[in-house]
Amino acid sequence: MDYVPLNWGTEGEFFLRKFVSIIFLLVCTQIFPLDFPNFSLGEENAKEEFKRGLTYKNLREYSAAKERFQKAVNLKKDFHLARLELANNYYLLGEWEEALDELEILASKAKNDLLISNKIETLRLAIAGGVTEKEKVFFKTIEGDSIRGYRFRNPVDITFDEDGNFYVAGFDTSNVIKFNAAGNPIANWRGGITRKLDRPVSIVYQNQKIYIADFARDEVLVFDLSGSFLFSIGSPGKGQGQFRGPSSICFDKLGNLYVADSGNGRIQKFNSKQQFVMEITGLGNSKLVNPSGITIDNQKLYVVDKDKLQVFVFDNDGNTLETISKPEWKKPRNIRVLDNQIFLTDELTGIWTYSLFNGEWNQLPKFRDKKGVYRVLFRPFATNMDATGSLYFVDFGKHRIDIFSQKNNLLSNLDLKIESIDTSDFPNIHIYTRVKNRGGKEIVGIDRLSFRIFENDNMTPLFSLANKNKLNDKLQIAMVFENSESLKKGKLNLEDGLFPLFRSLHDTDKVTLYRAGKDSQLILPETVSLRDILAKIRDSQAEEKFNFGKASITAIKKLSMETGPKILVYLVSKEAKEDSFLQYQKSRIVSYAKAHSIPIYVLTTNPNPNLEESWSDITGPTNGKYIVLDGEGEERELYKEFKSQLDYRYILSYKTDTNPELINRYIKIGIGVDHRGVKGRDEGGYFVPEPR
Repeated sequence: MDYVPLNWGTEGEFFLRKFVSIIFLLVCTQIFPLDFPNFSLGEENAKEEFKRGLTYKNLREYSAAKERFQKAVNLKKDFHLARLELANNYYLLGEWEEALDELEILASKAKNDLLISNKIETLRLAIAGGVTEKEKVFFKTIEGDSIRGYRFRNPVDITFDEDGNFYVAGFDTSNVIKFNAAGNPIANWRGGITRKLDRPVSIVYQNQKIYIADFARDEVLVFDLSGSFLFSIGSPGKGQGQFRGPSSICFDKLGNLYVADSGNGRIQKFNSKQQFVMEITGLGNSKLVNPSGITIDNQKLYVVDKDKLQVFVFDNDGNTLETISKPEWKKPRNIRVLDNQIFLTDELTGIWTYSLFNGEWNQLPKFRDKKGVYRVLFRPFATNMDATGSLYFVDFGKHRIDIFSQKNNLLSNLDLKIESIDTSDFPNIHIYTRVKNRGGKEIVGIDRLSFRIFENDNMTPLFSLANKNKLNDKLQIAMVFENSESLKKGKLNLEDGLFPLFRSLHDTDKVTLYRAGKDSQLILPETVSLRDILAKIRDSQAEEKFNFGKASITAIKKLSMETGPKILVYLVSKEAKEDSFLQYQKSRIVSYAKAHSIPIYVLTTNPNPNLEESWSDITGPTNGKYIVLDGEGEERELYKEFKSQLDYRYILSYKTDTNPELINRYIKIGIGVDHRGVKGRDEGGYFVPEPR
């Protein structure tokens, strides 16, 4: 039977659009009118101010937009659409308390408006620091035997890429199944002609590649994300770089690969060029016999020895730091550190957790599924966690993956926000959106089919989703330096610490330099030269007081207009104090940075580790770091780390049917998303531009 494509110009399309629009309106009905209002005499200025504000917002000039929306609301008190856009701009500027005030004014006039109530709930959580509850509940099960064309049996491990896709290794079926972020299978790998998978037992994602330890082949096989074989590491044997049953693999922050070589009773370390570096065997009571699982956290290597029923903890040089054992363990298999907890899987007794904060081992209890039926892990092999904090349990014996998500994330809406609408090449429209969960984490990997676009309440069936790689091809760094004599005295540490970063910069990357002195000033608008940066710091007249607040706000404002990875970096010594943030408090800077997913890093020339805590209220909430430039190695990977802070915005593009002759006509936009059964939505709009 041939399939006949739909003719979108027929009556069928008209009725389909009307039907979908009615359904959308029934689900998302707004009792409160947020459409463009009618204006009486004397209110025309409010309309003009709103138009200017929306133009500024869609150019990402959020400060200018805020002023225009304020004027529009003052001129017409019941201009609810202007008040909503004012609240949106307050949020994008990090002025979250002010945004909440405007939303609550709207809510007082419309208690049943779902869009406004959702925005209020989300903003209150953000102001409070996000979701703190860590209770996880059963979400779904992926049965390896039930997926036609993507079958896997005896799953042994799971890993995730930066787009939210996950990869499951099947031991008995000798394959890898790739799933998208929604949990739908999209590929089935068995390897290539030259390197066919035999018995995959451990799988790790690293830098756009999938590394697989093949127990039977005595190799680590490396594939690209489409499943094409790239190269292999190792060969059968007992020499350096050879394996007898590689059972587990992991990477440290510097890109070194560690392989548990079970048959040879050792751990082998390889550098980022796949060259053998060293082996770790342990000594005396900590001598390894059959290592089956490894992981690295905070420069500690954790090794599960299946025969000795113990976990050994080694330092970077292979010295034993600690030995962990539990009499209840019968067949420990794998280990990972996830969210400040050690997860150890025992094939016979289940999953055990150990908090790195309070030092207690606990056995995870059996759990209920959505039907209330108790389920038991039959033979757990591994655990892992995705970017949203969802836990995945790999059950070897039941041929399944059990997924647990944070309770609040399953019971509440997604936080979808329209940042701007680009009409510069009208009639082509480009909508910049962010989607976050209740914990404030970006949701990655949402596919095009999960979105819906409505223009003036009519669904737009044909639209595209921008390629993430094109969005992240350049790096934007704003550096704010403490204008002090101490920072100048630390010139050598500053130069040595920043050299690896600047050596890695590309011509498409950009660094801007701001001076934080009594007054903030942009010193270098664009450079990739470390020499220029150091010269400007050297030649600046040192001061006793610093204004980090104003410099930070200026830097974030500029970064918020850019695409791609965006980083705010403080260059400090020991002199910066809390009074350096008097004009703009740290909380405002953090909110502003979080609204645009900009991490804040503090690079210091001062070796005193006690100062790290004073900066933790800025680095922690923004997913940044405090790094001492002391040559210990962490600064050597700054470029790679900065590039990993991807811009996860979704850019939805379509060609509007709006008549281009309707210049200055307001067009209402609605965006909806449904991901893993949880929904989110937002509204915005644009004015039909004048022809260029």
